[in-house]
Amino acid sequence: MEKTMMRAFQTLVIALGLVAASGASAAEKYELSISTYLPPSYEYIFKPLESFAKRAEEKSQGRLKINIFHSGQLFDGYEELAALSRGDIDITNFSGSYAGGSIPALNIFTLPFLLNDMPHLRRAVEKGLLDLGIKEELASQHNAVILGVAPFDPYELYSRTDPVLKADDFKGKVWATTSATDARAVQLLGGSPTGMSSSDLYLSFDRGVINATPRPLITGMGRSLYEVVKHLSLVNLAVDTSILVINKSKFDALPKDLQDILVESAKERDADQFRRVDEYVKVALKKFEDNGMKIHRISPEAREEMKAKTSQAITEWAAQVPNGQAYLKMVAETASPN
Repeated sequence: MEKTMMRAFQTLVIALGLVAASGASAAEKYELSISTYLPPSYEYIFKPLESFAKRAEEKSQGRLKINIFHSGQLFDGYEELAALSRGDIDITNFSGSYAGGSIPALNIFTLPFLLNDMPHLRRAVEKGLLDLGIKEELASQHNAVILGVAPFDPYELYSRTDPVLKADDFKGKVWATTSATDARAVQLLGGSPTGMSSSDLYLSFDRGVINATPRPLITGMGRSLYEVVKHLSLVNLAVDTSILVINKSKFDALPKDLQDILVESAKERDADQFRRVDEYVKVALKKFEDNGMKIHRISPEAREEMKAKTSQAITEWAAQVPNGQAYLKMVAETASPN
């Protein structure tokens, strides 16, 4: 009888220990860092990023703590993917154009006149554009897992002293570019490209180092380019992406429920950013005009000429990227809503 009671007591002690251990594991806390080169003035990107962090913390009931470092406090836009791969930061929302040097397939987002607009980008991504090789390369070569994809507003043409209205207007200007593909497009149109981070645009325009740049409206707003640039020409040259990624080693080490929370919160971030972009375009154009910038709308005929003269950039890209033709096929298939 005593032995039976002793065994029962031991079993109870073991069971209680397992429960306690399970509770301790469930309550374990994890601290993550987010680095973005963008300042809070990039509102339609920064606010969804803040909301992503807040939602993930709330859904985890305090088990996740996410710290955001903005404005290049840790790394600039060209350094973030490498920093994430090393584990120096846990999460970042890099732009496809800035990471295109490391992953050429990402340059698809700045190929000239390929993506029609933001809905076209969304359809292509939802159909699996990044599944054609980008996700696998990020995971295997850069220790990164994609959590979400959202847009910048389309690339338009900023010009310091005179407007760009036709293909020939690219000539004789020094253009600040973000990637190999938009640099190649500028070159094919007769301009002189020079790679430059958005943080350097203001002083470069102000000092006359550059004459023009293809950039989203949010760059012009976030970097106050309306103070140093007189003309903006609307042409929808490209639609870049804000890709939210996490260090794969850190992600794999998280419990499954916290992984799911991050993925779910990232989807909400993507939807939030898509919603904000359309309204932002209207607000930005009005602010530019209110601050003395002249807004030009490039004619369909002039755009077609630019598209024809830069088509070689797309051909060259497809020849250099594994699955290049498959990417282009998917983009073509999603050009119009079904």
